[in-house]
Amino acid sequence: MNVYIHQTKIIPLIAFALGLILLPGCSQQGIEPQVEKAAEPKFQLPDGANSVVLIPVKVLENEDPKLLWEMLPPSYQTDVTNLIHHFVNNMDQQIWDKLFELLQQAGLLLNEKQDLITAMIEESMGGSGASPEEMQQSLEMMGGMLTTLVESDLGKHEKAKSMDPGKFLDQTGKDLFKLIAETSKLEEGDPWNSEIKAKLKDIKVEVISEESDTATISVSGMPDLPDIDELTAQLPDFDNSEVPGLSMLKNGEQEVVKIEGKWIPKAMADGWKETMTEASERINTDLKDLLGPEEKKQIMNIMNAVQMGMAGATKAKTQQELQMAMMQAVMGALMSAGGGEGGGLFQEGLGFPGLGGPDE
Repeated sequence: MNVYIHQTKIIPLIAFALGLILLPGCSQQGIEPQVEKAAEPKFQLPDGANSVVLIPVKVLENEDPKLLWEMLPPSYQTDVTNLIHHFVNNMDQQIWDKLFELLQQAGLLLNEKQDLITAMIEESMGGSGASPEEMQQSLEMMGGMLTTLVESDLGKHEKAKSMDPGKFLDQTGKDLFKLIAETSKLEEGDPWNSEIKAKLKDIKVEVISEESDTATISVSGMPDLPDIDELTAQLPDFDNSEVPGLSMLKNGEQEVVKIEGKWIPKAMADGWKETMTEASERINTDLKDLLGPEEKKQIMNIMNAVQMGMAGATKAKTQQELQMAMMQAVMGALMSAGGGEGGGLFQEGLGFPGLGGPDE
C-alpha cells in the first residue's frame, strides 16, 4: 500500500471519526436548539471508564460516527448544537450557498476529469508513487465526499441554521464512511478491512483505578496517528495550545471523568467551558468583523472567479485545456483578492490568518 493512497484516504477518515468529538460549542442564554432527535444506537454502548477509548474504536468497527455524539454528555450536545446554529446564523447566506456551489462543482470535476487531473498531478509531482488507477480511485472518493456534503443539511444555509449534529452524523457521516469502505474494496487486499480495522483489535484498555466519578485508565496498542501537535501548529491561533481530549488517542495512562453519566477525558472536561466561551465570543466579534460589506464583495468576487475557471475546467478535453482553466481560476481569484480599498484581502504584511503574507 503506497503512502499517497494511505494518506489520502485514512487521515481524513481518522480526522473525521475522532475529531468531531472535540468540536467546541457554547450554549447561548435562553436558547434551546429545536432539533429532531436522531435514532438511538442499534446496540448497547460501553458505559464504563474504558468507554472513552472503546466507543471511538466502535465508531470505526461499525462505521457509525453517530456513536461519537452519543459519547458526549447531554449538556455538551446542547453546547455543540447551539454553537453550530449560532455560527451559521452569523454567516452570510450568499457566501455560504456560493461556497457549497463551488464544492459541488469541485465534486463533479473530480468525478468527470479524473484522467486529466491524474495526468496533471503526475506531471507536476514527477510521479507520486501511486498507479493511475489508484489515483483515480482517490479522486473519485474525494469527489463523492464533496457531493455527499453538498447534499446534506450543510449544503444550504437555510437548512444548516437548524441542523441536528447527531442526525448529520447518523446520515451524512455514515454515507462518508460507506464511500471509504467501498473505495477500499477496489484496492488490492481491501486495506480498510484488512489493515485499519484489523489493527483495532490490538487496542487494549485497562481501568487502573476508579473512585466515584473519576478514574485512571491505561491504553495500549493504539496505532500510530498523524502528529496532532504538528498539524494544529499550522492552524491560526493553535500554536502552543492544547486541544482538550486529544489525549484519548495516545497510549499510556489517562485520567477520565464522568459528566452526566458519560465518561470523557479529564483534559476535555477541564477545558470545555473556557474553550466554548472563547469560540462563542469569536463568532460574535471576529466573524462579524471579518465579513464587512467590502470583505463580502471581495469574497464573492473571488468565488465567482473560481467558479468561472472551474466551469471551463469541466469542459476541458485535454490536459493543457484543464491546466489553462485552473490557471484562470487561480489568477481570477488573486486579482479579486487584491482589489478594493486598503489593498484587498491580501494586505501587505497580513495575508490570510496563519498563512503568512501574499507571497506565501
